[in-house]
Amino acid sequence: MKLETRALIFGLACCACGTGMGAERVPMTLWYDEPATVWMTSALPVGNGGIGAMFFGGVEREQVQFNDKTLWAGSTTQRGAYQNMGDLFFDFGTTGECTDYRRELSLDNAVGTVSYTIDGVDYVREYFASNPDSVIVVRLATPGNKGRLNFSLRMQDAHEGATRVVGNTMTIGGTLDLLSYEARAVLRAEGGSVESFPDRLEVRGADAATVILTGATNYDLTSPTYVTGDARQVGERVAARLERLEKKSYEKLKKTHLADYCPLFSRVEVDFEAGQPGYTTDVLVREHSDNPYLDMLYFQFGRYLTLASSRGGQLPSNLQGLWNNVNNPAWECDYHSNINVQMNYWPTEVANLSECYAPFITYVTAEAMKADGPWQQVARKENCRGWAVHTQNNIFGYTDWNINRPANAWYCTHLWQHYAYTLDEDYLRGTAYPVMKLTCEYWFDRLTENADGRLVAPGEWSPEHGPWENGVAYAQQLIYALFKETLAAADVLQISDSFVAELKDKFAKLDNGLHIGEWGQIREWTKEKDVKGDNHRHLSHLMALFPCHEISYLNDKRYAEAAKVSLNSRGDGATGWSRAWKVACWARLWDGERAYRLLKQAQHLTDVTYISMDDNAGGVYENLFCAHPSFQIDGNFGATAGIAEMLIQNTPKGIYVLPALPAAWADGHFTGLRAHGGFVVDAEWADGRLAVATVTSAAGGECKVYLPGRKPARVENARGRKVDFSQDADGMVTFSTKPGKRYRIVL
Repeated sequence: MKLETRALIFGLACCACGTGMGAERVPMTLWYDEPATVWMTSALPVGNGGIGAMFFGGVEREQVQFNDKTLWAGSTTQRGAYQNMGDLFFDFGTTGECTDYRRELSLDNAVGTVSYTIDGVDYVREYFASNPDSVIVVRLATPGNKGRLNFSLRMQDAHEGATRVVGNTMTIGGTLDLLSYEARAVLRAEGGSVESFPDRLEVRGADAATVILTGATNYDLTSPTYVTGDARQVGERVAARLERLEKKSYEKLKKTHLADYCPLFSRVEVDFEAGQPGYTTDVLVREHSDNPYLDMLYFQFGRYLTLASSRGGQLPSNLQGLWNNVNNPAWECDYHSNINVQMNYWPTEVANLSECYAPFITYVTAEAMKADGPWQQVARKENCRGWAVHTQNNIFGYTDWNINRPANAWYCTHLWQHYAYTLDEDYLRGTAYPVMKLTCEYWFDRLTENADGRLVAPGEWSPEHGPWENGVAYAQQLIYALFKETLAAADVLQISDSFVAELKDKFAKLDNGLHIGEWGQIREWTKEKDVKGDNHRHLSHLMALFPCHEISYLNDKRYAEAAKVSLNSRGDGATGWSRAWKVACWARLWDGERAYRLLKQAQHLTDVTYISMDDNAGGVYENLFCAHPSFQIDGNFGATAGIAEMLIQNTPKGIYVLPALPAAWADGHFTGLRAHGGFVVDAEWADGRLAVATVTSAAGGECKVYLPGRKPARVENARGRKVDFSQDADGMVTFSTKPGKRYRIVL
């Protein structure tokens, strides 16, 4: 198969979703001209939110390593670790020279593809993870060459379970400390023959073959024991899942996948006037990192990973999303509460994937509201109502290593953000508000008065360094956000009771954690001296800048300038998630060039796979996974959020479009980014200046757009009719909207 023909087929596949993506939309594709050699740095991920896989694209042997997000060792009393589930190995036994090799992952349709030619025979494989059907699918074919497909297939358990082969089905399974698990792979051949052996299946002379893989555990977040059912029932569930698909062809499996995935992914386009380059992705990162296509691709890769690791189910994305090939991963691949799991969800709303918030919300609300559950027991040990967590958390409620009390407030800011973007009052009333109220009660019981009569949190830290003191900025800023947003929620729900009265009283007395120090910085501690030039990776004293909203040039310029001093003191060095956080912080301060410079540093190509805090070790791998190192997915999500923050922000004066646009993105457009109030925003710009912004209103009501130094020529509805608007002296444009209607602001 000629390279030109193959590229055309791949390009058409991007448009096969039927979602209205026009020909002008730049394909978002990772591609390489050789197989992957290292799981962490070069294999490519697919996932459906609950189960995922990494494929290598080997020629003589293909490895597909797979995971189930609920497969953990450990228990309610033992931390354990997230586990590898197993591998599929395809042995082809092909000889001869391999030519025209291409391995790719299309973000547009979430299909991986490998193709090459040996002795005149074209070999093509496809890989995808279907959310509706809860399976991973691998398709192997020799198009135009009937009867030329030969391979053996083995399935290997990552634990001690033996592989069982019955007919055309391979099964692994076993029991860990608490959970039972099972995975099955069904092989379907078209033409030729399939022969079963105790340890493998062999295909001879086939035209094509499809492998359908799925797995499950008996994990149940809602159960007091965190399990429901036994190993037999897990097996029955897995078998039933495959039986439902027994008569579903590969074409229908793929069609179902595309119909589900493509409408979600295609909601957002970000285009910096850069076409898809003709060189591979590893060359793009290594030699052409200034190409704006890399920024477009990296932004969309974060959205792709969100869809692949956080859809449905009871668990949010972990430190590696859901991809893990070992049983002793770094930091147990757990849920770190002092930024990491939160950062995983920073881009979810603004990047128009609100549905993907559900696993995080389910996890937090279920654990927080579990009467006398593990999280509530942490609070009881401190004679407080409500709940609290430590820094490291497994999926069974077990929590340890340095109590991180303000994390409960931080989690609640996420619950509020989901409402702020969606305006879903049923969700606010039935899900978010009860948790927010319970969390406030924890702090009612814990806060103490300082010498100035202000309420402060006693004995807190600034992750992950420094002393433990009363009233540190990290705690105060998060509690302030919690109280403020809970009062806003009560106002929306028209709740006026004794709790709200107490909340108002305590909020009025609460120290907000914003204090300017002797060298002009936001103070991190109350007694400990802030060290100028402290380059620690955490920015915990800047919670009010990002991800919270209290520090803004539109609120009080003094604090914004002090935050800038603090960021300069921390410096631009960092690894992984820390550098992504800095991108977002500088964007909030409207410094697009500094944010862009940090983004480029975050895209530094590395191959370091061991744990390191060395600035030079971090960046991205050639498969675009973020290197902390080792691999931590939060940096991917944080970078996507940071890029979005450069393009659109929620401010006290409304939606600010292009608040931190760097010169490298002087021309471009975006569609589908979301803002508070249920608004979806599109924008076009040239020479660094906004030309047109379009706002779609989901819920109606008043829309505010911040346009400093600019006056709209007109605001019009979808029919081109004039819409009345007002603009204050500072640039805030205000106009009324109706639900479901679009409005165009022309400058």
